[in-house]
Amino acid sequence: MSFNPLETPLNSLLALSIAHNIFRVAWPSIPSYEGDKIPSDYSSSYNWMPAKHPETAVFKNYTPKTLEPFNGKDGGKILLAIDRNVFDVTTGRSFYGPGVYFLFAL
Repeated sequence: MSFNPLETPLNSLLALSIAHNIFRVAWPSIPSYEGDKIPSDYSSSYNWMPAKHPETAVFKNYTPKTLEPFNGKDGGKILLAIDRNVFDVTTGRSFYGPGVYFLFAL
């Protein structure tokens, strides 16, 4: 009696999966560009430069007195200190805004 490894359904599925992956590696799909024309120079292919450089983080030691102005009033920056770590939470103004973030002092 001979043993055929493709007799069981699980082995058949694994063999198909392996064959599919080998096919995808050997013959990868080429991405389509506008008009199915592959770009010939850098500027028309991919521009990786961001529109604006993000703000850089600067190491700074804060005390409660120096952290007080960053409370978000008048549209200013909101900084939140938790366990000696300071986080910029300005993007979450509706959650951490003035009159709300004092709940974290509990």
